[in-house]
Amino acid sequence: MDIVLTGRHIDLTDAIRNQVNEKLQRVSRLVSDSAKAEVVLAVEKYRQKIEITLHTHGKMIHAESVTSDLYGSLDLVVDKLERQIHRFKEKFISNRTNQRAEDVLPHLESTRPFALPSVVKTKKFPVKSMSLEDAIVQMELLDKDFFLYLDPESSSMRLLYRRRDGSLGQIEPV
Repeated sequence: MDIVLTGRHIDLTDAIRNQVNEKLQRVSRLVSDSAKAEVVLAVEKYRQKIEITLHTHGKMIHAESVTSDLYGSLDLVVDKLERQIHRFKEKFISNRTNQRAEDVLPHLESTRPFALPSVVKTKKFPVKSMSLEDAIVQMELLDKDFFLYLDPESSSMRLLYRRRDGSLGQIEPV
């Protein structure tokens, strides 16, 4: 597995590199050799944040963790990533796609049954054409963490959402 390390506001020492490589060896047993892991280590005041994005067979699995301890964050994010890989594997076992799980993640054994969450509520509402500023105001008025709107310039759907740090993000189709 290829590992790409990036540090934001942190010097990547040999000790940190070795620890990341050692922890990701657990994950590399679960995925194919052609997998690529992008690891971003960031320090923001007293917060130690680690994000890992795993690319394997055209699929992307992402996990992140924020704590006050860098090595603690690393342990948590690797645990999350392993759980997500198990879930990913189980989705294929449930015959939802034509690919077999062993083709995508050949080294992972099926360990426990996994049930997909069910949709308990569906809402329908008209999507209005509005500018980004109007969408932000509307989202704040509704006191929601997300808002779906139609961009008048591109005539495409956009999803405005509140990030964990309180700032806003936007998802737009390609």
